[in-house]
Amino acid sequence: MITIAVWDNIGNVLLGVRLRDRKDPNWIWVPNFDDPAALDSAPLFEELFADYEVKLHEVKTLAELEAVIADVDYLVVHKEQVPPEVLAKGKKLKLVQHLGLDHRGVPLDTARAMNLPVCATPLINYIAVAEQAWAVLLSHYKQLPYQRLHMQQRNYVQTGWGATIPNIRIVQDYTLGLLGFGEIARPMARYAHAFEMKTIYWDIRRFPQLEAEYHVEYVEWDELFRRSDVLSVHIPIKPETEKIIGAREIGLMKPDAYFINTARGKLVDQPALVEALKSRRLGGAGLDVMYEEPLPVDDPLHALHEDLSANVTLTPHSAWQGAWTWVRDSLNIWNNVLHHLRGEPLDYQVL
Repeated sequence: MITIAVWDNIGNVLLGVRLRDRKDPNWIWVPNFDDPAALDSAPLFEELFADYEVKLHEVKTLAELEAVIADVDYLVVHKEQVPPEVLAKGKKLKLVQHLGLDHRGVPLDTARAMNLPVCATPLINYIAVAEQAWAVLLSHYKQLPYQRLHMQQRNYVQTGWGATIPNIRIVQDYTLGLLGFGEIARPMARYAHAFEMKTIYWDIRRFPQLEAEYHVEYVEWDELFRRSDVLSVHIPIKPETEKIIGAREIGLMKPDAYFINTARGKLVDQPALVEALKSRRLGGAGLDVMYEEPLPVDDPLHALHEDLSANVTLTPHSAWQGAWTWVRDSLNIWNNVLHHLRGEPLDYQVL
C-alpha cells in the first residue's frame, strides 16, 4: 500500500488522468479536439498505478493535509503553501512532487533537513499561455492585423508594394514589464532576452537568485507601470488583488504602452482600461481574460477589438490551450512518482 496526498485546488494534477471518466463534453473536447478517438489513448490514474495498491487523499485545505500527512508516502502539490512545520510531520514521506517550476510553496530547507527529494515539473499549460502572450506582443509591434487588412483590401495597388505599413517597430528598442514573476512570466523573460528586449519585473517576492539567469531587473510597483512599453500581467486573483490594476496604475503608463493580460480579468478595473483605450491614452491591449466571462456580447471591448486603430486583440480565455496540455501536465507528475517507486532517476529534481 502506498499513500499519496494531492493538494491542488485548481485541478491540473489529476484532471489529465481522469478525462475519460468525465461525462461533461465541455471538458472532453479540449484534448479531443484534433482526433475524436484520441481520448481513449489517455491513461487513467488507475491504469498508471495498476501494479500498486494506492490510497489517494485529495485534500483541499491545510488542515486536511495536516490531518493525513503523517501517513503519506508521496505529497503532490500545485500552487499551495506547505508550512515547514506541516511538512516536518511527514515522517514517511519519500518524495514531494510540485506541479510547476515555481515551487516557492515548498519549504526546501525543511525538505533538505529531512533528506527528502523535491521535484518541480514544468506546466505545459503555462508555457502555452506564455507563448500566446508573446505572440500578441509580436503581432502588435509588427502590426499584423493592419498588414492582413492591407493585403485583403489590395491596398498595395495604391500605396505600392513593400514597407508601407506605419508603426511597425523593432522589439529590442522597448522594455517589457512583467507584473509577477511566476511560471508564465519566466518564459516571457526568456523570449524577451532572445529578442534582445530589456525586461523589468515586480513580484510580491523578489527573486535575486533568478535575476541574472533570466536577465531581468526588479523594480517597485509604480516604476513598473511607468517604465514598461509592454506590461504583461502574471499575478493570481485573490480577494486582495481584485481590481489591483486600477485607473491610477493605468494613468502611470506611457501613452503608447501596450497592456497584456493572460492572468485573470478581475485583476483589472475594466471600465478604467476601456476608457484609456477609447481615449487612446494607451497604445493598445491584448486580453485573453475579462472581468466578466464569457464577455457580454454588447461589451465595449468588442467595439475596440473591431476598430484596428485601437490596437486591441481579444481571445476567449484560450491561451492555455495546446495539444493535450492537461494530459501532459498530469503525466509529468505521475510518471515521476512511478520513477521513484521503480528506483529510476527522477525528472526535474530541485533537491
